[in-house]
Amino acid sequence: NTYLITLNFRTFDKRSIEDFLVRNAKSILCTASSSSRLHYLPEASPFDLLVVDEAAQLKECESLIPLQLPGVRHAVLIGDEFQLPALVKSRVCEDAEFGRSLFERLSSLGHPKHLLDVQYRMHPGISKFPVSSFYENKISDGENVLHRDYERKPLAGPMYGSYSFINVDAGKESKGKHDKSLMNPIEVAAVTRIVQRLFKGTRIWHGIAELR
Repeated sequence: NTYLITLNFRTFDKRSIEDFLVRNAKSILCTASSSSRLHYLPEASPFDLLVVDEAAQLKECESLIPLQLPGVRHAVLIGDEFQLPALVKSRVCEDAEFGRSLFERLSSLGHPKHLLDVQYRMHPGISKFPVSSFYENKISDGENVLHRDYERKPLAGPMYGSYSFINVDAGKESKGKHDKSLMNPIEVAAVTRIVQRLFKGTRIWHGIAELR
């Protein structure tokens, strides 16, 4: 049977409309912290499957918020414990490993995990170091990054390859008058010069950068 529900949304406030949409949704995308609101939805259907993305950057205590949703039977954690961990500012909390993620804990306990063993982003010259240093050479390069287009250089010279290490030894960090962040004017000037050269070596045509 098909039922048609007609509602006059002018008679509802914003929160009521949000609750109605969430209760009738098949999939819900939210942050771990905002999932706490789903605990208090009246007449909400149980959540059968929970998928947590960037799980290695989520503190273990934060993972408990969505894991306690009613009806969760399956949980999928997607993350990489070799990348950036959760941010913990307190040294005491850091020493107590409060910044450890549930993903990292399960991994350290030998829980089975599936490795996504093909990378489609980095030039092979860039991926070589992390693959050999952190992933035991178990990750291969996708066909797209092996294509000859990835070998194209915007300008001639070794500095304009897939990556470059540029030593700006004359730079010095300082703080602005009303700024707490550090800045390095010499490095800014060097980056500006490189960008100017790259800009001169390209031609913009209908919003597309074309290498000369």
